Amino acid sequence: MLYGRIYRGHRTTFYCGCGYSRGGGISLDSCGLGAYARQTRADRVEAEHVFPASQFGNYRKCWRNPAGFPQCREADGDVVSGRDCCQRVDPMFTAAHNDLHNLVPAVGLINGQRSNHNWGMVSGGQRYGACEIRIDASIRRVQPPDAVRGDIARIMLYMQDTYGFRLSRQDRQLYVAWNNADPPDAWEIERDKRITRVQGKANEYVSSNQRL
Repeated sequence: MLYGRIYRGHRTTFYCGCGYSRGGGISLDSCGLGAYARQTRADRVEAEHVFPASQFGNYRKCWRNPAGFPQCREADGDVVSGRDCCQRVDPMFTAAHNDLHNLVPAVGLINGQRSNHNWGMVSGGQRYGACEIRIDASIRRVQPPDAVRGDIARIMLYMQDTYGFRLSRQDRQLYVAWNNADPPDAWEIERDKRITRVQGKANEYVSSNQRL
């Protein structure tokens, strides 16, 4: 649904602006990431959770202790992962995990390096070719490119309001500033309309955008 319907006609990764094929292969040379062609996950597109699934899953019993749920045991007795368990037994987690507003196409390598780190501003960290994302694993923080900071802010605020997820006062202040500095562009508005047609719920931070 994400690739075939929401991003139909707009096959471009979120952070780095790489083109990708219908089959999910990424043209790394199209976005200045050609030097990473042989690295793990670099040549494929992946669905990235802007609000990391582990950050809202870690508060749930199914994530922390999947062994405590009979539905989370396979026929051979093996216990599935916390993520898989929550998708089996927790409807709210499943709704949040699969919410298209929170999913964007990303270069697999960048998705993996971003991990579940928080968004913010960093003074150091690692850059990836021509991509303007900066990841500082030492402080578990990621500075996104200017062009998507508002998009990220509106997604994070939407997830907070829709599912009751907690944002620190500092993070909320940052997202308010990013929203105000980077209002929705034509594609973000179109994306929201497409998702609304599928899910029946708009991200009002996009559809009714205003300074906060």
